[in-house]
Amino acid sequence: MVDLLDFRPYTVSITIRKEGNMIKVYQVGHEAHKAMYPDSPFTYGMGKFDPIANIKHYEHVADLDVADLNEAFQVGNIGPESKYTRFKPMHSVSVGDILVTEDNQVHIVADYGFDKLENVSL
Repeated sequence: MVDLLDFRPYTVSITIRKEGNMIKVYQVGHEAHKAMYPDSPFTYGMGKFDPIANIKHYEHVADLDVADLNEAFQVGNIGPESKYTRFKPMHSVSVGDILVTEDNQVHIVADYGFDKLENVSL
């Protein structure tokens, strides 16, 4: 039997996000990878890749409708596709990819989290 007078308190968590949050995704394309070999953005964090020295190889491949860098990484790997605006072919968001927030803060995906890149404009 269900007791309709048995009320239990619960908590509701609501995240309010302003319309139009976008993070730009920059990646090194296939042809640029071949030209850079043996350097590769995938080796960022191992002391083998300098993103600043290779910034000219990055292309704006997509915008993601997300609230923050962590969500950009998640959506950039598992979707949903409805949060993408693609401009060029892209791979999943990975180490060495560059993410630019709406306030033009530039971050590179590191092996764990994100590193801020200073004095970089794309």
